[in-house]
Amino acid sequence: MRPATGEDGDHVTFCRICTAVCGLVATVEDGKVVRARPDPDNPSSQGHACVKGIAYHGVTHDPDRVTRPMKRVAPGRFEPVSWDEALDDIAARLSAIIAEHGPDAVASYQGNPPAYATDGMTGFRMFLKALGTTKIYGAGSQDTNARFTANWILYGSPLTIDVPDVNNADFMLIFGANPLISHGSLIFTPRVRHQLDAVAARGGVVVVDPRRSETAARYEHVAIEPNSDCWLMLAMLKTLADEGLADEAFLAERCAGWPELRAALAGIDHDDAARRTGIDVATIKGLARRLTASPKSVCYGRVGICRGPHATLANFLLSALNMVGGTFGHEGGSTFATPVLAGSDRATTGGYDEVRSRVGNFPSVTQFLPSAVMPDDILEPGPGKVRALLSLGGNVLLAAPGGDRLRRGLEQLELSVSFDLYINEAGSYADYVLPGLTFYERADLPMVPFMSMVQPFLQYAEPVIPPVGEARSEFDTFCEILARMGLRMPASSPDEVAAQAAGRQMRPLEVLDGAIRQGPAGQHGDWSIDKLRQHPHGVMLDIPIPWGNQEKIAHADGKIHLWDDMVAAELDRLFAAAPVEGLKLLSRRDMRSHNGWLHNVDRLIRSQKPTLHIHPDDAAERRLADGDRATLSNRFGAIEVEVELNDDHRRGTVSYPHCFGHSTGGWQRANRAGGANVNILLGHGPDVVEAVSGTTLMDGIAVEVTALQPA
Repeated sequence: MRPATGEDGDHVTFCRICTAVCGLVATVEDGKVVRARPDPDNPSSQGHACVKGIAYHGVTHDPDRVTRPMKRVAPGRFEPVSWDEALDDIAARLSAIIAEHGPDAVASYQGNPPAYATDGMTGFRMFLKALGTTKIYGAGSQDTNARFTANWILYGSPLTIDVPDVNNADFMLIFGANPLISHGSLIFTPRVRHQLDAVAARGGVVVVDPRRSETAARYEHVAIEPNSDCWLMLAMLKTLADEGLADEAFLAERCAGWPELRAALAGIDHDDAARRTGIDVATIKGLARRLTASPKSVCYGRVGICRGPHATLANFLLSALNMVGGTFGHEGGSTFATPVLAGSDRATTGGYDEVRSRVGNFPSVTQFLPSAVMPDDILEPGPGKVRALLSLGGNVLLAAPGGDRLRRGLEQLELSVSFDLYINEAGSYADYVLPGLTFYERADLPMVPFMSMVQPFLQYAEPVIPPVGEARSEFDTFCEILARMGLRMPASSPDEVAAQAAGRQMRPLEVLDGAIRQGPAGQHGDWSIDKLRQHPHGVMLDIPIPWGNQEKIAHADGKIHLWDDMVAAELDRLFAAAPVEGLKLLSRRDMRSHNGWLHNVDRLIRSQKPTLHIHPDDAAERRLADGDRATLSNRFGAIEVEVELNDDHRRGTVSYPHCFGHSTGGWQRANRAGGANVNILLGHGPDVVEAVSGTTLMDGIAVEVTALQPA
């Protein structure tokens, strides 16, 4: 018999840090989670979990964690207050700001940690809708906006994503992704090493990356110049067209715009592409031929092609390779996620350019505006100037561009509220920090991975322990603030409307339960939360896979669009772009880190060392040795770094991990971790984003490294 919430014993649950949602068994003693291990009976992860999930109880029971409402009483100094005092004041000040300046005087920022909290993430969107604000900022403009914008061009819907059928692929070509460390993103690979090993054994895995990443080192590596992926993809597409390898039947039946794209390829020269990418012509053509040698081949890309100056075009061309190469819509290729919820078997319209940013006039992408313009949105006078900021699980000072200008903006806000587990660097400027729940304290379903599952998996997790201290569900906090303002959560379904009429607010998990019952999961197995409780380890759903589901395409003609005025304009911009001179900076991820929010867990942070990786030849030219201190700089700023010689990089590239430089937050271990805030080098404002997607330019930016002279 399973122990109840808070009882001593082994509790079956799942991790909610990344898309893999690996199964865990958490052991509770004296009401605390004392250890966790992978769940061998989870049919999806099958006994796999990384060190982050295993160490996560270090967040739940961290002495530095905020477990009571905290009010800032002086710069950098907080004192605990009651929930009523905090919520009364927040509601009154929000009401006054909205009454005087309108709802767009209130902005929001959402970080990565709450993305896998069903009630918190969905509740925040509902909360903002009730307030009436369109000023929604978030981590998406640092990592996913370009992919979503490409989806909008291709399919008419940002959230319709073509994902690889990794379990059946014979060949996989990976651009700018390191899934052995990230566990995959916008792809469902909980046993990623085993899954990719199987692909490699059947045919091959090739990783295109400027750095010999952990994934590239295990498989085949093609080293490419940073931000030149578009040139490689265009040259590969030209090879497919020139050598008769394009799937003309599929392109005629399912796609629009292939003649225009093919005409644009006429101007592509393989020798020129080789010069720009640093990849020889034979390799370029060979990759194109390997992609079409088996129908069970697929291209996949992620953050490395999502943060450069031509990120949307790169993601568009990546999907075009799957379409033109005939790898879309069947087993082993790319396809759309198998629908689980009611309505998920159909396309969702909208989601792009529904609002425009006040600064820079950038389009929203899945409601999010580019974070790079948030500092100016706070500081620049005029109608719509941001006066209040609501942050959910975000540390905008270390995660987003803006540097000192963003810091000045945070100081000038009339109200700032951080819904978080810690007082982080940005939170140290908040008027209030309100504690939320860790995943051991809340019930959940794996909602986010639904958009990337080919073979769908479903699991329901009960809370392992009750909330620590006075921490409470973010959804409840949002409802309490709205009630004090005379507002309530919006109701979008008949069940929600009926519940509100009866004086009850449905929680997002309840709504999701209804979507499971009424959707394919209910139709193929009668699944519901109640039934899932009888299968605590989770279930692989027996839902027929609708390969290349036509219903997921939102364009009026029902076709995949391989040409658009936006594509034409982005190609013109690519062709006119001047090369970046000097060293190029890349970001780098560590298995023990997930951006910055786990940096206070001793087991994870104690062995991390944020250093600048540089090729030995580049270091020698600058008279730098291993362990030297150096200045990493560009036109936007400078930071001090420790040098580590590393020949995994192409010459001319350096890399540094992001979300370091902790100093002013209330987390002691993170503050001792060292390192610097590399985002100071990103700049801010309209000039440092890709115009069509609002993506922050974070990879391949020009920098210089100079030896730090002894004092």
